Amino acid sequence: MRRWQLKAMDHIDTAALVQAGTRRLVERFQRVARDVPAYAALLKRHGILAETIRTPADFQALCPILEKQDVFGSAPIEQLCVGGQLGPLAGVLTSSGQGGRFAFGLSTHRQNKRAAKVIELAMEYAFGTDRYRTLLINALPMGVRFSCSTVTVAETSVREDMVCALVEQFSPRYDQTVLVTDPLFCKRILDYGRATGLEWERFKIHVILGEETFGESFRHYVASRLGQDPEGWTRGLVGSSMGVGELGLNLFFETRETVRIRQLAYRQSDVLSEALGDWPGRVPPLVFVYDPMRIFVEVIEPDAKGFGALTLSTLDPSLMLPLIRYRTGDRARLVSNTEMARALQRAHENGITVPKLPMIALAGREKDVLPDGRTLLDIKDALYTQPHLADQLSGAFRIEPGDTGTRIHVQMGQGSKVQGNAIAEDVAACLPRPESAPPDHLEIWRYGEFPFGRTLDYERKFNYIKST
Repeated sequence: MRRWQLKAMDHIDTAALVQAGTRRLVERFQRVARDVPAYAALLKRHGILAETIRTPADFQALCPILEKQDVFGSAPIEQLCVGGQLGPLAGVLTSSGQGGRFAFGLSTHRQNKRAAKVIELAMEYAFGTDRYRTLLINALPMGVRFSCSTVTVAETSVREDMVCALVEQFSPRYDQTVLVTDPLFCKRILDYGRATGLEWERFKIHVILGEETFGESFRHYVASRLGQDPEGWTRGLVGSSMGVGELGLNLFFETRETVRIRQLAYRQSDVLSEALGDWPGRVPPLVFVYDPMRIFVEVIEPDAKGFGALTLSTLDPSLMLPLIRYRTGDRARLVSNTEMARALQRAHENGITVPKLPMIALAGREKDVLPDGRTLLDIKDALYTQPHLADQLSGAFRIEPGDTGTRIHVQMGQGSKVQGNAIAEDVAACLPRPESAPPDHLEIWRYGEFPFGRTLDYERKFNYIKST
């Protein structure tokens, strides 16, 4: 069945697939308006009659945009569910709570079985897990778990010693290992492995990164420290996946093709600026594909560059807690597959194939832009442009914007023996400089003295920018 499904993907008509998903939209809206008490009440407060929404254009013109505070905590959890009842739950997944309020994704046993089949298909598509014995190490925090019958799953949460012990003892007994983690903890795993003498290059290891955005310098750093070819992926792929706790896991994901597209944009920004938009900052956005039969994707309030607020509507009819026009807090841009193909053709990049699934460009969280115009993604990426320097850092930093200049606090790695003042000049040279603002004030902190999460537990998302 999986082989048949993957073979069918080669013949997908992208536009027709998007249209099919769009046709589901009004039907799903009508069902939620009818069967979810809290959403019906919300429409009434906005003076919207559900029966007046008959087309996707009506939907986009009239349906209110929802944010976390409009949904979670504003009504009892039962009122957010189809039929006004919780029903038999198989699992509850919480959001990170980073914004001060938790959101929840609910699943039934039937949904979990379907989700497992989707994961199994994705694993075969990306890594050939039906053919190669695969160990999957789940090192994500907050109880995020995977169900997959085609691989061996090891759950470690954020224990770098467990991860490295599993790689040392079990990876030799498998054809490949897939490590699922977030960028900041991935850095910690690599540091611990280096300190304990783990020879990563002995194994074929793929890395799937979630939770936050990262730059191409970081991807190159991870691949090189694993002893891989960062361009050819002959021994493993470093890719990204994006989920939203209350909406679902792996809503958006990179493929080998989208990674190559982003790498090209990183090397030659002018080549793909028309297809990807004139993105904010130096580092190009992550390029993801998604299933338009699962979610309806909008970008609202776009700026002149085409980047706006990412807004999603769930299309799965079996969801217990469906969400309509839900603003995720991310900044994105819709990408035309046709425009991308033309741009690659003009650049004579015939070796890059445009994916069949629709694409978006994700620039990060909406708040990830400093007052002086620099992006958080640029600063993250800058710390990995010099790998030998990155080895001395933990990857964590805190930015404090101010009237007299931006103060940037950088944490050294846990095992680093170098004095902070010895590398401060090198770190400053890597950071992007503000164009029309006072120069940065840079402070380098030893790992245990870093005042913003002195010893990171990696259980919570790290706040890189001080809240105003």
